[in-house]
Amino acid sequence: MRRYLFFASGVMVKRMLSRVDFEVAARIIHNGVEIPSEVSNLSLSGIYFAKGPDLAMGTDIDVRLELSSQNSEMGVTVKGTVVRKDVDGFAVQLRDLELDSFIFLRNIMVYNSGNSDLIDKEYRDYLIWKSDKNEYIPT
Repeated sequence: MRRYLFFASGVMVKRMLSRVDFEVAARIIHNGVEIPSEVSNLSLSGIYFAKGPDLAMGTDIDVRLELSSQNSEMGVTVKGTVVRKDVDGFAVQLRDLELDSFIFLRNIMVYNSGNSDLIDKEYRDYLIWKSDKNEYIPT
């Protein structure tokens, strides 16, 4: 589990939510077309793709994440916006996260970090921060 510093518009910003390495195949859905892609890591607010289509900054997409085992399959489709591109891939900020998608992503985070209390506290703090900024938080 990692928390990064990154530059946004030339200003260093500390991530509010932990990020875990989670390499899995995914499908990006853009303009009705499904495009195979590869997730490198994720958090409760975003996904970083190591492989995928060359999309412009600000492009709205849907992302289909699926997990499967010998006994079951499960998955979610989340909405996001391309917010960063670099030589290694691109980042998508999630938006309008529905409850089943949140639970799916939270379970991935908890399983890979081993710290459910930290993940829950970070997300509570993140929601408070967003509400203080008067940003829409889906209920």
